[in-house]
Amino acid sequence: MMHQPLNVAVPWSLSHYIPLNGFHPLYRALFDHAPDTINLYAWDNVKLHKRFGRDIETRETVVNAANAAKRKSRQLDTGSIASAYQEYFWPPNHVLTTELMGDIEFHHTAPFPSLKRPFVFHCESFAPIFLPFAQQGSGDVAQHEEIREHYRRILANPLCLGIFSHIPETLQSLHQFLADPIIDRKLFRSQIGLSEKAVLDPTLPEKTALSRPRFLFVNSANQNTVNFFRRGGHIVLRFWKDFLAGGQNGLLMLRCAKPSDKDLSKYGVDVSLVRDQTGHSIIWGQDYLGNHEMNALIASAHFLLLPSASLHSVSIMQAMMLGTIPVVTDTVGTSVYVTDNESGIVLQGMRAAVWHKDAATGILVDRYCRTPDLDDSLVSQLTSRVGALLDAPDAYRNMRNCTMPYAQDQFSGQAFSDHFWGTVSDLYQRDKESSSSRDSAPIQVEAALLDCTVRGDGWARVFESPTQPMLRINTGQGVVWELGGAMIQAYGNPRIDLKDWSVLAQHYSPGAPQTTFANTLDELGGKYLHSVGHREGGRLKLIGWIARVLKPFPTLYGFAARVLLRLRSFLGSRFGWPKADPDIELVRHGVSGYNIIRYLDQYYAIPQSKGEFSSHKADTGGYSSCFSDYSVDQVLQRIAGSGTQSLKASLADDDLGQIELVCEGFHGFNVIRRGVEFHAILQSEGAFVLEKLQSNEYSCSFSGYSLEEVQRAIVEALDSEQGGNEACSKTTENVS
Repeated sequence: MMHQPLNVAVPWSLSHYIPLNGFHPLYRALFDHAPDTINLYAWDNVKLHKRFGRDIETRETVVNAANAAKRKSRQLDTGSIASAYQEYFWPPNHVLTTELMGDIEFHHTAPFPSLKRPFVFHCESFAPIFLPFAQQGSGDVAQHEEIREHYRRILANPLCLGIFSHIPETLQSLHQFLADPIIDRKLFRSQIGLSEKAVLDPTLPEKTALSRPRFLFVNSANQNTVNFFRRGGHIVLRFWKDFLAGGQNGLLMLRCAKPSDKDLSKYGVDVSLVRDQTGHSIIWGQDYLGNHEMNALIASAHFLLLPSASLHSVSIMQAMMLGTIPVVTDTVGTSVYVTDNESGIVLQGMRAAVWHKDAATGILVDRYCRTPDLDDSLVSQLTSRVGALLDAPDAYRNMRNCTMPYAQDQFSGQAFSDHFWGTVSDLYQRDKESSSSRDSAPIQVEAALLDCTVRGDGWARVFESPTQPMLRINTGQGVVWELGGAMIQAYGNPRIDLKDWSVLAQHYSPGAPQTTFANTLDELGGKYLHSVGHREGGRLKLIGWIARVLKPFPTLYGFAARVLLRLRSFLGSRFGWPKADPDIELVRHGVSGYNIIRYLDQYYAIPQSKGEFSSHKADTGGYSSCFSDYSVDQVLQRIAGSGTQSLKASLADDDLGQIELVCEGFHGFNVIRRGVEFHAILQSEGAFVLEKLQSNEYSCSFSGYSLEEVQRAIVEALDSEQGGNEACSKTTENVS
């Protein structure tokens, strides 16, 4: 059946979607593989910010509409679920949802529709549907009668066309909890899948030999830093102790924030072993990784360890599609993805320990708590099940050969998109035919905001970006967060509440921090380096222009800089110019062996070993390696592009600092730090001698700018099919 193009409003960039993970990777396939008959619209917060900044009339129209919505919500009973729901939804978000172009709205995880036009809703788990009134792991649904009535009004509303989930237990719980025949007719089982653009990459690394297996633990698709124990990180570390005690050799990679030693000990982890093995058999990465980096990490691992209390759909699908064996628990939803002993390993006991039927409602709910007996069982199962596969390499290969084609067939992003949008289009056409007299949503400013939506490759940008606010820079003068494809700057380090992430907050809420939304750090123009906003703008632009003009003339440039320094001091005392704006400031520390310094309105990268920054040395070529530009981004790009040349230049410098042994016996290598460089040589070849390294006299050596980089090169070389010295010499040639 052919349909007219369907315009779909996707209000996921609004602030109330932040706890719901906004542009969650679970739904990317619906955008990357959308048919030509589906037009998708979402707010671009950077464009909205700029429009509201310069178009006062449009901004006031939206703010006035939000104020009117707020007055209307005050008619609800104070303290009621309906009143709390509207307060959480927040009037500006309600208005921006309504004003977003589209014939139909698409919501996920928890429904916050405008109720001005039809909408569809997709969810994975049951409890988060009622956010903020219920959450996963709470063990019950408080005020269930009032919650039931409130969500019945939303989901039984004729504007709700369909409720989708790929988890059978979620649909069953909705049927049982809401107990409404109208809603029952709207429940649909959906497929699920990953976008090919988000997974397939010809540059992904090949797996190394199974004789040195690699294990990976990640905390969640959104890489939330607080879920280590709920995701089973302590189980993984306890397993690793048993693995090493069995005399086996391997590498454990953890991509998550590291809990305190006290918390690890409380959960039965041997802290001393973790401390001793970190940098040896354990590599712990705590920084946020983009999607392509996560793909490479998963692809390099033999096993993805997720002994979690809750489901990790995206991580499981990524692992299976990249040929990595998932090791998961039998928690609710796992059966949709993994069949034990066929497409992965399913550890038993989590469902029985964590999930139970709620006495008041009869629905299946989960309660997170410490379960020492279950922990012991999971560690034992993990050790024995993984050990059995490692003892029988053919069994591992058979499981991997089953996992990849199964995932490519069952979790096809194209199939997920075709099925979902096909069903949605049919539902919309039937609704349109039966309600032709329905009034359309009142549009007040659609024309003025039409060009403020995500376009073209913008979808990849928002899906690749963190779904939760991620702090990128804190200079003391200002902070920069990344969220949903935007860099968000604020002066100082203010407290930012949920609603403050909205582009309208500073125009609607008294006391909300003043924020700037930009696509890149470069677009911010160094605003995060200053404590005052608008008064600095013109002066900084003028100084930047003067600096660019004088840069080709070092003597004149230096003279002008000294004059500016004295002028700032004089005018600062006379006219109150901010004193908290230092002329020399460390912006980034330890980036590939460099420190990045802001001097006046320019940025410099110099080797860490060179100590205090000297503008004279930077401008006259006094550093062995130095990069400068007018933005941090440009300097970072210059560092990244310098590659082996900068390392060779620094090796030739005779003032790199003392030699220090930082890691002994890593796969038979000693790792030595000399200034900003790290070098690895075989233990059997004695003490480190720089001249022998420079003349390639060592039979096997590795060099890099960090301990982790050198360790990774060692592991990859040892596990490569070339083996031995051939792999070593090749790696040494590339790195040093």
